Amino acid sequence: MLVGLALVGVLIYAFRPSDGGSASGPDPTATLSAVDLAAQKAAKSAEAGAKAVDELEQRAWSIGEYASQVPSSDGVNAGAERGNMVALTFDDGPGKDTWDVLALLKRYKMRATFFVIGQNIENNPGVIAAAVRDGNVVGDHSWTHASLPSLDQSGLTREIMDTKSAIQREAGQAPRLMRPPFGDFTAKTNEYVRSKGMLPVLWTIDTDDWQLKDPGTIAANVLNSPALKPGAIILLHDGSMNRQMTVNALPMILDGLVARGLRSVTVPELLRQGPPTIARPGDYTLSDYAKQSN
Repeated sequence: MLVGLALVGVLIYAFRPSDGGSASGPDPTATLSAVDLAAQKAAKSAEAGAKAVDELEQRAWSIGEYASQVPSSDGVNAGAERGNMVALTFDDGPGKDTWDVLALLKRYKMRATFFVIGQNIENNPGVIAAAVRDGNVVGDHSWTHASLPSLDQSGLTREIMDTKSAIQREAGQAPRLMRPPFGDFTAKTNEYVRSKGMLPVLWTIDTDDWQLKDPGTIAANVLNSPALKPGAIILLHDGSMNRQMTVNALPMILDGLVARGLRSVTVPELLRQGPPTIARPGDYTLSDYAKQSN
């Protein structure tokens, strides 16, 4: 709406009759018609409005001052235990089931963070833009779901930076978060990720939804976890294969959060509440993919 109004204003102003004045003469606005003045005002208002929207989106994706206190060799796996916020996160998308996840989040007026695989973005057009419009945040999850410690420098660059660029094209924002596939990370990989302006994010609660076939068990893994408290980061999956079990579990999870007085927010919002819990190299066991390649 603002952009349309601005365009009309600019066109009206551009094609107004010339008053023959010079740059050194009297105030040019003194001879403008009421329509010209209104067009100028509309254009300026539209420009200011677009700038305000951009600044708001920048703040929404900002990971805040506390994240800067995390050592460069480390990541995070939980936010501060304050208030009533937790963070649902979805890995391996975008995929066809992401649309159902977005619809459910919107219905419950909750938000999440999507850690996406670069090669999945082109095959699922529009999903990331829709997620961002709803107030969700998108993070980097590598291009092919590669174990980061298994990669050399050029491999890290391809996997991480190609995905970062693809996210920026789709979302209009550069990602500030990166989740290492399989939870595989070292001080070296974390330092690389941090040098590219992103914070490594692990998780507090693993739902194990990637291999479970029972939605009730997936939901129970969240709702019965002793780690379910303010600041928790919850791992789910929405892409790369059929994720219908996760979709079926999500209403139970969201209802359970509501019943416990909790709400899901984005990871950046969670991190802005206070100092996060730090995930250090060695806290998570490297997968066989990393071990086989070292």
